[in-house]
Amino acid sequence: MNANMFVFAVSALASCMAAPLFAAPEAPDVTLGGFAVGEIKLLCRERHGWEVDFRRETDKNGVEYAVVEMKREEPDYPAPFNLSFNFPKRDTVGAWRPWSSCTGFGMYWNPAVLPNAGVSDFRKWMPLYACYGSGNKNRVTFAASESSEPLVVKAGIKEEDNRLYMAFHFYNEKIARRNHLVARLRIDSRDMFWSDAVKEAANWMSDVSGRKPAFVPDAAFAPLYSTWYNFHQNVFQDELERECAIASKMGMKTIIVDDGWQTDDTHRGYAFCGDWKESKRRFPDLKAHVARVHAMGMKYMMWYSVPFVGKNSSNWRRFKGKFLYVESRLGAGVLDPRFPEVREFLISTYEKAVREWDIDGLKLDFIDRFSGKSIPQGKSMGGRDLRSVTEATEKLIADTYKRLAAIKKDILIEFRQPYIGPSIRAGANMLRVSDCPADMQMNRCGIANLRLTSGGAAVHADPLEWHPSDTPEAAAKNVLSAIFGTVQYSMKFAGLDKRHVDMIAHWSRFGAEHEAALQRGRFRAYHPELSYPLLEGESETERIFGVYAEEICVSTGALDKPVYILNSTDAGSLAVEIPAAAKVEAFDTFGAKVGEREYPAGCSRVMVPPSGYVVLSR
Repeated sequence: MNANMFVFAVSALASCMAAPLFAAPEAPDVTLGGFAVGEIKLLCRERHGWEVDFRRETDKNGVEYAVVEMKREEPDYPAPFNLSFNFPKRDTVGAWRPWSSCTGFGMYWNPAVLPNAGVSDFRKWMPLYACYGSGNKNRVTFAASESSEPLVVKAGIKEEDNRLYMAFHFYNEKIARRNHLVARLRIDSRDMFWSDAVKEAANWMSDVSGRKPAFVPDAAFAPLYSTWYNFHQNVFQDELERECAIASKMGMKTIIVDDGWQTDDTHRGYAFCGDWKESKRRFPDLKAHVARVHAMGMKYMMWYSVPFVGKNSSNWRRFKGKFLYVESRLGAGVLDPRFPEVREFLISTYEKAVREWDIDGLKLDFIDRFSGKSIPQGKSMGGRDLRSVTEATEKLIADTYKRLAAIKKDILIEFRQPYIGPSIRAGANMLRVSDCPADMQMNRCGIANLRLTSGGAAVHADPLEWHPSDTPEAAAKNVLSAIFGTVQYSMKFAGLDKRHVDMIAHWSRFGAEHEAALQRGRFRAYHPELSYPLLEGESETERIFGVYAEEICVSTGALDKPVYILNSTDAGSLAVEIPAAAKVEAFDTFGAKVGEREYPAGCSRVMVPPSGYVVLSR
């Protein structure tokens, strides 16, 4: 991390105050007024020679910024500070944050809630917090420019005055030394759709981070097959090829071979990770196996538990003394990326796999396990070339992507929640929902949250699975809950009921044909307090709604383009409001047309097959 990483030049900002006045190191705390949330207090009690300026800025759209700028002659760790404020909770339904599925407010008095409202850094989440009102309206959305170093967000309701008390704590850990920095808290109180405000805030964070997101190839958006839930560690190349032959015919374009390819052990845990040599019993000729899968029209990705070196691996002794810590429960140590030989070992391992086996990408797991305090200045580095775990991990991620992309420019890299922020996006083009097997609601909510925070990266569902005895309509609900992201499947297809196969094939075709609206276009998420009962995607040529609760009324907007409504409920009809008379064609979950009729302007109960859809047009 260089000394200028956090010096952000935002030319569109216009100061609403007089010229900056730098406070002396011993100056008291500073309070500024005029913000939409009232007064904001800067608390910076240990300045250690830093000159500190605190000011308010606005941009041309009326978004406010609380700006803290620090200067000193000699580089040092930034002085820790926090920005605190409170404001009335008026017409505010809930609070959204990327690290929680809960949209409620913590209590100000509860130490278990207030200090832990959210912690973000390069490994996990983003410092984003949005208060929204009824009708999906933005009330105020906060975002911090700091996306690498640890940042703590505190928030809680005070019962005595029904106000939300908040604080953003910057630089409480000593990570990187510098002599100048600018940190901003973005405050957006504009009257707009709440998820549009969140998406703009996330894009702003990415822009000011100074990190270029990884290139996202088209293949990142294609449905894929994962081996994890259906095989766990018990994978064999012959069986995978049989599965791929079926999967490819159903429209899947990639396979991710998860844990198990590198070991004969099936007892879970990570005691056998770290050597990264294929099991010859499971994969007697891995290169030829990959070639056969390629011949079926599918790309091939492999799983690596990045930081883990298992106690039963030959590399355990090699890296003794180069672990951040040991997880006895998992039977593995977590490598210390501050050692240059550790980073080189990991990256060269991935390069070797891409070159020798001709694989197309990697699922890089457990990035969030890289954690630890920086080595204090003056203490021995012990062979490390960097003092900060944060800095070293960011370098590992960036260098991994750079070197793999030099071999294959369209390399696929998958990370999963919670490692999702701007620093992570520099090294990954596929961001996946955290593990939630067979939980379609969590999958839907995770996809929606990632769609709002991930810019142009491909957002992936956690792999889908359901019981084979389900009806095709019941099984299709899993697909429809994931359809606004890239759908992953983890079912054993051999022997699966033909009607399930036909259903999957149809929705794979539908997803490919409507990819622009479903995955790449404008995305809106409705009512997070109700777990997103309605999602919307729109391209230049069509608009698509996904309905996940029977009680929802879909307002189609202008019928200037075809409107699709997907019914992920058991109801045979949905409430739909249309501005003008429209032709409505109905299709079942296999894509077969089952009806057509005219509906007048206004709100009507439109017949929509369960797990099917309708198309509205003028």
